[in-house]
Amino acid sequence: MKQKWEQHGLKFIAFAAFIFLIIVNYGNWQEHQEFMEEASQHPTEKQIFRKYVVLDLLQGPHFSVQLAALPESSVPTKYNSSIIRIEQELFEQVEVGDAISGYAVDGKFYTEELLKEEERWFYLLLTFFSLYPVGYLVYWLMKIHSIQQFVRQIGKRSFLNKTGNLLFSLIFFGIIGIVLLFSLTEWKNVWENGYEKFFGTHHAEATALIIDRDVDWNSSLHGDHEYYLSLMYKPDNKDSIFIAKGVTWHTYHKYQEEMPIIYNTENPYQVFAKEIDPQDIFFILAADTVTIITVSLILVILLSILMYLLWKRRQKRKLTVKSKK
Repeated sequence: MKQKWEQHGLKFIAFAAFIFLIIVNYGNWQEHQEFMEEASQHPTEKQIFRKYVVLDLLQGPHFSVQLAALPESSVPTKYNSSIIRIEQELFEQVEVGDAISGYAVDGKFYTEELLKEEERWFYLLLTFFSLYPVGYLVYWLMKIHSIQQFVRQIGKRSFLNKTGNLLFSLIFFGIIGIVLLFSLTEWKNVWENGYEKFFGTHHAEATALIIDRDVDWNSSLHGDHEYYLSLMYKPDNKDSIFIAKGVTWHTYHKYQEEMPIIYNTENPYQVFAKEIDPQDIFFILAADTVTIITVSLILVILLSILMYLLWKRRQKRKLTVKSKK
């Protein structure tokens, strides 16, 4: 029994993982199709109660509108469906009291742009979780002699021959590409916002009124909670601006009625806490966004090193074969 497991155990696990991912991917695809179908069948309009700009702890402004006349909260927690994100161009066109077109799905309102974003992320994740099933199929196709010979002929003239087989290359470059795409999307916004915070030249100070506060509780064991202060302030020579600002736990408890801020005079929606204490730095470094970026960079570096070592090993084998000849 033990000998049979040693011979066929890994093959069984590989096949089980293949079947599992096929079922999960197909189920998710069906669910996504039903979601999009329901959205297309329920076009609707909602009246704008308030225009809001949401700033996460480390990222720049996201433009939003609040739809409910009597919202439960002015803070964008996962339980508050009255605040929805819209593109900046639409944000600048609409006013309070205007109607905004969209779609209703499961009691939630989606603009067309939000639906497109949902679709983009769905197919990105579907691609990632399809890498193994595709690679598994390629592996068994490579067992067919005619296909194997054909790929070898291609490999002699391509980079695939230097990096191992087609299966490894497909999975490796797929993981690298998706990890880089995800991390760069997160990193770009964080980097631009951080650069403006510490090196921006068009800054002014103001005191914002705290009109609401709430915590977006994360029920997972390792995820951190997101703390938001709903602020109102008036830039020079402009109308009052409402923002929901992501802050650290320390800042959240430090200010009760007013909060000193710094804003970008060229983009008054870009707001920063004026004061940063040592406790704030600790909470920033422990934030999920920083963790995701750090892990992504480490993963890319490790995979790149692995790639280099495999290439060196292959080159060494070639030299050994030549020397024997």
